Amino acid sequence: MKLSISFGSLKNAINLMEPDQKGEFKLELQETQMEKLDIELAEGKDVELKDVDVDSGLLSYKGRNVSLYIKANGSSARFHVADCKTLQSMRANGRFERYVVTNDTSGEFIVASGYGETKAKLKVCQNCLRQLNYKGCNTGTPISSIVQQFDMAQFFATYSSFFPHLPSRLAETAETGYTEDWAKVSSHYRVERDFTCQQCHLKLRAHRNLLHVHHISGVKSDNRPQNLKALCIDCHSKQPMHSHMALSHAERQLINNLRQEQGLLDDLSGWQELFDYSDPGVHGVLHACKQACLNRPEINHFIIDRFGDFAARLELAWPENKFGIAISENDIEDAQEAGWEVVSVNDFLQNYRTQAHHLRA
Repeated sequence: MKLSISFGSLKNAINLMEPDQKGEFKLELQETQMEKLDIELAEGKDVELKDVDVDSGLLSYKGRNVSLYIKANGSSARFHVADCKTLQSMRANGRFERYVVTNDTSGEFIVASGYGETKAKLKVCQNCLRQLNYKGCNTGTPISSIVQQFDMAQFFATYSSFFPHLPSRLAETAETGYTEDWAKVSSHYRVERDFTCQQCHLKLRAHRNLLHVHHISGVKSDNRPQNLKALCIDCHSKQPMHSHMALSHAERQLINNLRQEQGLLDDLSGWQELFDYSDPGVHGVLHACKQACLNRPEINHFIIDRFGDFAARLELAWPENKFGIAISENDIEDAQEAGWEVVSVNDFLQNYRTQAHHLRA
């Protein structure tokens, strides 16, 4: 049967956005498929502990953020999300268990039981959360409540900048509930807001794809203006119940580069603003710094070498001390070559109590 499709509404929405230059639109069938590895990880893949990369302090399997557990421990098992002291002890003692890695976010794990394999809800390892100071669990927030409310999708989204491969969004987890005219409503609303984020005030007229329209109540069929809010992708990803929005490191860096160009990072007056604008993967560091009464760092700091060229970009920096924290290994190495002391998030969290006294006012 021949289908007749009209793109009139789409063209009208494009015109509302007043593009500087109109591009070409082509409709083609493109077959896509999940990589075999992603399918295996979604189901749970048996591995040896030595095959799991822990360089960042998180658990990675071939560039994917994963959790790890021992299937034979049954429903009493704890799943791991970081290279905690429990895993370090297992590795040191050469324990050869049947480890399983997965990037499934349902919270249910296939475990062994007296009746064969079954699915069970497992709890996250508290040592892992403490290793990362996740949500400030070492510095104020009760860890018991963090364990009870732990959400795997939110965890993966928090640390998405550390991994080259982001979780695939399957059809069954795709967002639904939008009205048929949502594209038109969204475009019109962004025009009304002059393509400006209503939370951080970043102007995105030249980068319109980085501005979303958020439903404040969470009800996607409620398009009343008072229920809408224009948000840059970073601010949008940090809204409650938005763990499906895992951003890449490059996307978060681009947003902060634009904020810096527009002077939005010049006068951050308190800790909360640092949390609001920084990559969520460094929030454990910020919680630790705040609790230890360290000086507030700068966000998105660029290091210039002695030739006046760009050397490295730091997530957090104390320029007076030439000390900083970076996510990218390349940035860490390049900053060190430029004469700075720069460490990873994991290294800082393991040593700040004894080595960060020079950052205190």
